[in-house]
Amino acid sequence: MNWYVLHTRPRSEKKAAEYLNSIGINAYCPTRPQVRNWSDRKKRIDAPVLPSMVLVNIDEKDINRVFESPGVVRYMFWLGKRATVRQSEINILKKYINGSYN
Repeated sequence: MNWYVLHTRPRSEKKAAEYLNSIGINAYCPTRPQVRNWSDRKKRIDAPVLPSMVLVNIDEKDINRVFESPGVVRYMFWLGKRATVRQSEINILKKYINGSYN
């Protein structure tokens, strides 16, 4: 199984990843904590690290099932092929977000 990059509607990364996980597709939306300021309050939110992108681990035969999610727009492409991400890069990203990567 390969990791692919999906392009989502703006500000719907987490919802798309939740829905994909609920239908049995392994999706990963990396987030980091961030403090946002409004005029009357401050709030801590989880902001996506990759805006408008979700990473999915899916078989080639189930490649079109991701479009069942309402927030998914299309796959990202690189040099005419679907953009793939190696598992080692996913692991590095997870370590970086957790703060254990130097």
